[in-house]
Amino acid sequence: MSINSNEQRRSPLYPRRIFFGTGDSGNILALLILWFTLIGASAINNSLFLSKTTFNAVVFNMCILGVLAIGQALIVLSGGILDLSLAVPLILTGCLSVIFYDRGWSTLPLLIFSVLISGIVGLINAFFIVVLKINPLIVTLGTGFAGGGLLLILFDRAMVNPESWIANFGISYSLGVPSAWWPMVLFTIFMHILIKYSRPGRRVVAVGGNPVAAKVSGISLKRYRFATFFFASIIAGVAGVIFAAFTPEIRPSSGTLYTLPMIAAVVLAGFSLAGGSGNFLALFISVGFLSTVPTALVFFGLESLWEPFFQGVILIVAVSLDALRTKKTVTKG
Repeated sequence: MSINSNEQRRSPLYPRRIFFGTGDSGNILALLILWFTLIGASAINNSLFLSKTTFNAVVFNMCILGVLAIGQALIVLSGGILDLSLAVPLILTGCLSVIFYDRGWSTLPLLIFSVLISGIVGLINAFFIVVLKINPLIVTLGTGFAGGGLLLILFDRAMVNPESWIANFGISYSLGVPSAWWPMVLFTIFMHILIKYSRPGRRVVAVGGNPVAAKVSGISLKRYRFATFFFASIIAGVAGVIFAAFTPEIRPSSGTLYTLPMIAAVVLAGFSLAGGSGNFLALFISVGFLSTVPTALVFFGLESLWEPFFQGVILIVAVSLDALRTKKTVTKG
């Protein structure tokens, strides 16, 4: 094989590398192509798709899903497989923020206390998974059901005061886009820098990618796994405040609607379910693509009932590609 041919195969523009390679640049490019294809097809079908209204709808969809997906991605990256209980801290924080506001709490203590309480869910998960060594899917599925039931008993529902700063945050704009979009952007940038360039971030990747080698290197697996489950719940708690800003009435069952698209976004972004591999910039694009799907379906004349179907198909395809990548890595090894 010629040198030029080898260089071509190493290029991120090489088709096989785009869709099946492990390089971050190739995966990001593939997601961009997928996203722009959806936008293009929707615009060709209906020129009104390219409007300010559509842009705002996509951005609003990204606000909550994007933050939740970051928390889920942290779990996957650290080798925790998946956290199926993130809807619990989402709703818990949303309800608490509304209740604390109604009781006269000022903004900063309200945010800190309500978000920190959500971290308890992550600590409970970590105890059963790390200490008792129970399968993460079983534990988080159990805490998801138990937590959801407890929320029904404690809250039933929480009504957001339309005059509150929480409601105003949901309708305000900063730099031409909804203000609630910026926490997701800042979290994405922060997590990208943390994982790529900091020692704790690289250790999270090491724990997920090769726990045996990480332990030999002196990294505490228990400490990092406890930390990742805790911070994932904290991040979901932040999403809960954003959720409260968009929702006049918070019900405990509302958070389950985000579980499937949250997982689909993470896997589609290229985060390996085996742990130790993923890119948060790719996750941002993945969230953007999935947030465009509901609006695109409307312009194609399909009812919202089709949305779970397409999300499920996307998840199956993404998991299949992850399996192919893992198989190729094992084969090369």
